Amino acid sequence: MISQLREPTRPLRVALARPLVALGVHPNWITLAAIPLSTAAAWVLYQGNGRWALLLALLAAAMDFLDGEVARLQNRTTAFGNYLEALVDRWVDGILLVGFIPFYPLAAGLAIILSSLVSYAKARLGLVMAIDNSDWPGWGDRSDRLILLLGAVAFGPASSWSRALLWILVLVSLVGCVQRVQHARRQIEQAGL
Repeated sequence: MISQLREPTRPLRVALARPLVALGVHPNWITLAAIPLSTAAAWVLYQGNGRWALLLALLAAAMDFLDGEVARLQNRTTAFGNYLEALVDRWVDGILLVGFIPFYPLAAGLAIILSSLVSYAKARLGLVMAIDNSDWPGWGDRSDRLILLLGAVAFGPASSWSRALLWILVLVSLVGCVQRVQHARRQIEQAGL
């Protein structure tokens, strides 16, 4: 749902990406920078400091916001870069949720599992048949999950608002997963497999 804002935010992404392009920073390094940033955010969150965790988590999210734009501007878009970004996205989501485990173990654990399943539901179909990214159900996509997760981080680890946002994340991911499984089933049936 929130991913529909991708095109309207392109001018901002281009403006932010230009200095990195001028420095010749490889887009894969931008992607990989999200790993230490999100890991530090989770550690700080785990320690109970929501403000620093939010700053680090926003920096990690910014890497995802910029890496593809830098790749396009440098004419360095590759299938491997796309693959690497997807893996790092799973790391960022999962490790940030790990930071909530001491405070809300059930909600954080379910959010980790269901967030992974939403992504895997589409990826796994790609091993069964040729697919593309068009026409997939919109609930629980990465943008939706990341906004909810960043909101939870913003309220701090022990906030009732964080707990509520984690449970909303669980629900949104569950709905998205069910939608994608149903969509995958229809595609398999239409392909006669």
